[in-house]
Amino acid sequence: MNRSLLRTLAGTSLLAVTLPSLTAAQGLRDFAVIVAPHLTTYTIGSGATKKSVAQTAIPIVFALPVTESFTMDITTSYAISDVIAGGSATSSIQGLTDTQIRGNLAFVKQNIVLTAGVNLPTGQYTIPEGQAEAAGQIGNDFLNYTISSMGNGFGGTGGVAFARTIGDWNLGAGASMRKSTEFAAFSVAAEELRFTPADEYRLNVGIDRPAGDGQVQLGLSFSAFGHDLAGATSYSTGDRVVASGGWSFPVRDASVFLSGWNLYRMAGQQLGGPAPTENVANVNAGLSVTVRDLLIQPNLELRLWQIAGVKAGNMLNSGVRLRFSTRSFVLFPSIGVSLGKLYDTLNGGATDVTGMRGSLTVRWR
Repeated sequence: MNRSLLRTLAGTSLLAVTLPSLTAAQGLRDFAVIVAPHLTTYTIGSGATKKSVAQTAIPIVFALPVTESFTMDITTSYAISDVIAGGSATSSIQGLTDTQIRGNLAFVKQNIVLTAGVNLPTGQYTIPEGQAEAAGQIGNDFLNYTISSMGNGFGGTGGVAFARTIGDWNLGAGASMRKSTEFAAFSVAAEELRFTPADEYRLNVGIDRPAGDGQVQLGLSFSAFGHDLAGATSYSTGDRVVASGGWSFPVRDASVFLSGWNLYRMAGQQLGGPAPTENVANVNAGLSVTVRDLLIQPNLELRLWQIAGVKAGNMLNSGVRLRFSTRSFVLFPSIGVSLGKLYDTLNGGATDVTGMRGSLTVRWR
């Protein structure tokens, strides 16, 4: 059984944090702590209209493998996001985000995983007017902010995943559901706007198999949303379909990784009127080479964004990640730059976007 496929499908609990994978759990002695400070900055436009959106985020993960079959993890973050124009901050939001607690139970020879989780509202989920722009800028599918929301209120998730081997193929499927409760989302003119996120239902399917000396993976995810409630107004953000694929193979003393994904959001309804369809496509090429005890992973990524079939943005991301170990720690420093444009979908006008990001993931083992 390919456990990486099963763990991916089990991630339909919607609480997973994208961090380097933990090794297979054996028991309490494999308890691990992961701290991963990230710095991300995008500069949009130039001259008098130039605006920068910067975020410093520190995700923290506690991974507790209770037994080989039952694991738990606790995830939270601290984040600071600023919108800077004319050399000074015009909007800023900072604080602890929500805390997610998740448990995974594997059984039937590790072929089935049940996942249950809870989202605790430890973050700032009521946004005053002066912080609304900063909170809104980070919630973007096109740009790479580590934290996209400071808080979503109390909620719970449940999921199940199944995988099995058929010949050379590993096949898997997963399903999950998330339900959130009402909370005060915005404060406008001293009045609170109550918000209830829609229920979300997600289906995942995935396959992988060896390909020569490498590995091929394909995945498809469908997320269906009910209706959000904002005050007395009901609206829908639109269902989502994500297709992904990857191919890894060795070349001499290195490994090459080719991957891609496509996110399509169907039409919905927002507070100001119809929400048009949206598509974000991403392709990535990476290389992994080991020099003594140092792992070096350069990568190049192209991202394309469309709204209602009209070009809305493109971005070229490049970077490099390293990995090295000490007796008690594994460290993953990384740095990257971004170059791209945002387009006005009405007149085609282009605005330059540049970005920088850096991170240092530290795992205590």
